[in-house]
Amino acid sequence: MRTRLVPPAGVSDPALAELRTQVRTFLHEQIDAGVFTPGIDTWLTRWNPEFTRALAARGWLGMTIPVEYGGHGRSFMERFVVTEELLAVGAPVAAQWVADRQAAPSLLKYGTEEQKQRFLPGIVAGQICWAIGMSEPESGSDLAGVKTRATRTDGGWSVTGTKLWTSGAHHADAFFALARSAPLDPAHRHDGLSQFIVLLDSPGVTIRPILSMSGDHHFNEVILDEVFVPDDLVLGRIGAGWEQVTSELGFERSGPERFLSTFGLLDGLVGGVAAGTAPRDTRIGAIIGRMVGLHGMSTAVSESLQRGENAELAASVVKVLGTKTEGDVADLADELCGYTASDEGLADLVRAGVMQRPGFTLRGGTSEILRGVIARGLGMR
Repeated sequence: MRTRLVPPAGVSDPALAELRTQVRTFLHEQIDAGVFTPGIDTWLTRWNPEFTRALAARGWLGMTIPVEYGGHGRSFMERFVVTEELLAVGAPVAAQWVADRQAAPSLLKYGTEEQKQRFLPGIVAGQICWAIGMSEPESGSDLAGVKTRATRTDGGWSVTGTKLWTSGAHHADAFFALARSAPLDPAHRHDGLSQFIVLLDSPGVTIRPILSMSGDHHFNEVILDEVFVPDDLVLGRIGAGWEQVTSELGFERSGPERFLSTFGLLDGLVGGVAAGTAPRDTRIGAIIGRMVGLHGMSTAVSESLQRGENAELAASVVKVLGTKTEGDVADLADELCGYTASDEGLADLVRAGVMQRPGFTLRGGTSEILRGVIARGLGMR
């Protein structure tokens, strides 16, 4: 298997370079052993518990979780290197992605000691899957407009509402549900929101599949009908949901999955040009240049998160540009090689399955919403 076009680490650190080599070697061994076949958009769509357990055995899950919670106490930059390699090769990482990327950091930042002890070791071991309980019908990325209600009851809260586009909920053990725990104040829409840890096998939870145009199932509608959440599963402070979910979105938006999800197609185009099976086109080079820039930006966000800073603005920039880039790669592959959503098209150039193209337009947080976040961060109106 030839070397892929992964940009070098942003910081010149021999230890990071050695870790990158170790991860690449491991991934090539997994592919050669038939554990998985590289794919496209696999962080969202490909579940492989065997591969997840293999990652956990190598210490590459829960890397930044402290050792007292079963983690490995490693740096965000070490995790970033592992993440890039998994994405670039198209490994099936959906089973652990949300749990490792954002549930674990949120639990560490806002969770009680009991919650940390209960959930973090399972995340590190690849035994707990997590989903995202933010988006809703008619609300989309306007999280201040969520209609899910949490009503105080004896010993906890009763949560009722609907969450939409919930990736992997049919596999997941839990999600953080953002709900309105106090009446809406139109003048202060961000007040009165709280987060709750909802166990998805709880009475009152119904999970309905949402099929993509290709017939694949990774999105879901999750209906909460008076689901009881005990007080010990409230995340953080009641009423502090907006601050908490903003922090969580920093972890969601900052990752390199936004621009590396279609990396296999770009790598295949480059290989096809070299082999003479794909036409030469200057736009391929332009996209590679954009990838290098996005790598640097995503690296900077990881470094910011490592310092404990609020990375919402920078992360939103990375997500906007990254989401456009993944789509541009797919469009260019389609134009140059006749790729369509109904056939494998580039199968002779990349070891990938059929790309679930509809997923690219249904990611949490539209570009319009994120541009608004960026504008507010820059003091624009």
